[in-house]
Formats: sequence, structure tokens, C-alpha cells
Amino acid sequence: MGGCFIMRNKLIPLLLIGVMLLAAGCQTSKKPLEQAKKPEQMSNSTTAKYPAEVRNWLNNMKPYLVAGVVEEDNKTYLLVSGGEQRTGGHEVKITGVNNDGNQLTVHVNMTKPDGPAAQVISYPYAVHVLGQEIGDNKKVVFINSANNERIPQVIGEQPTEPFLDGSNSIKIIEMELDKNEIDVEGIARVDNPAIHYRFTNGEGKTLSEGKVTAAATAPDWGSFELDDVKRPQGATHIEFYWVDAKDQSQRDKVRIAL
Repeated sequence: MGGCFIMRNKLIPLLLIGVMLLAAGCQTSKKPLEQAKKPEQMSNSTTAKYPAEVRNWLNNMKPYLVAGVVEEDNKTYLLVSGGEQRTGGHEVKITGVNNDGNQLTVHVNMTKPDGPAAQVISYPYAVHVLGQEIGDNKKVVFINSANNERIPQVIGEQPTEPFLDGSNSIKIIEMELDKNEIDVEGIARVDNPAIHYRFTNGEGKTLSEGKVTAAATAPDWGSFELDDVKRPQGATHIEFYWVDAKDQSQRDKVRIAL
């Protein structure tokens, strides 16, 4: 099943429209209307029938072209986000699922509007439900039917909880503090799979640091986790980033207060 989250533009006062048309010799402007801000939460009521984990995944990943698999309540949900679009009329549909032994191949059809479309920010998506869980041993591949290319996926643990924090390429899903230890789960879409972290004090001084490996590299999103990492005394923040191999610069930092 497909759907779309949308947010309409603010209306321009009628008087202003009249003045603009007169100034242009009664020709309609080709410049698109000013876009409204992105909604903080998804508002499409058609997702209400899905488990919270599926709704969270769709809301987390709606700005991106990406696919994923969520297993919940003895069912498997095949999910595709078409990413943020600048107009309405975009559609994402799952047209078929082939079971090829150890692999499921999911065929996806993504279409654009045929003609003029409403000037809205939209987030097309598709959900296909299988009546059983497929398990970890079954590989799932999503194929764009238009060009027969693979659609980027979330590899590893899926973002089924609202993001706690994040940057453009690093998203933190969960963080737990237990006495002097910390657990963190996240996903990253990075060229270098090494996700660096460091503990800092209130002055920004590094107290300890380390790195973990994401389950995949760009264009996929790969999950990563910190498991029972010791929190140094005096640490007030934890930071995450990745290092660009070209110039060794630290990219897409995420800084979270402890």
C-alpha cells in the first residue's frame, strides 16, 4: 500500500495576487510559491493501522530515498520511503515480491506527476505486509523498476523508535546510562564506516574516545551501537562523528548532553 505525507503552502492574500498579475501583464508567474516548513510529525491517518514501530520508521526516514524491513507481531513490513518531494503527485508502489530461496526481491514503482502539480512538500511511501516473519537469514533487496537499480536500505537494526538526536548523516535512536556505563544505538549514512565517539567535559576537553563500525556505508544507512562503554568521570557530553578520508576532517557531528 502506498501513501503520502503532505504539507500545503501558506496562501498568498488575494489582493497581493491581483497586484502581481497586473504587474506581469496578467501572466501567471512560473516561480513556485514559497514552501512551508516541514511538519515535525507525520500526519497521514492511513498509517494509523500500522504498529508504532512502522510509523516511527516512516516518520524517521521520510526525508530520504530508502527502504527497510521491520518485523513486528509475527508479520514482516516491507517499507519504502520516496524521500522529500517539492510537489504533490509523486507515488511509490510495491508491485511485486519474489522469493528466490534465500533472498526476497521487492519490486518498486516510483512515479512523478504527469503534468502540473500542487506546490506542496510531500513524502511518498509504500508499505507491503507479509503474513509471517522472514527471519534474519533471508536477504531482502529493493529494486527500482524504472532503472532496475537497487534502492538504498537501512542495514542492520531498524530505526523503529523516534530519533533522539542527529545530524545529516548520523542519527541517534536510543541512549541508556547505567551507573558509569553507556549504551547507544544509531544509524549512519557515511563513506567511512568508522563512527567515532568521544566524551567531553563542560569545557569541551576530550576525556576519552573510541570508534565503532557501522553495518554499511553510503548510499545505505548502517546501524551501529556502543555496548557498555565506560563513562569517564567528569564527562558531560558525548559526541559522534565520522572522518573524511580525503582531508581527515570530522563530519556531521552529533553532541548529546549526558
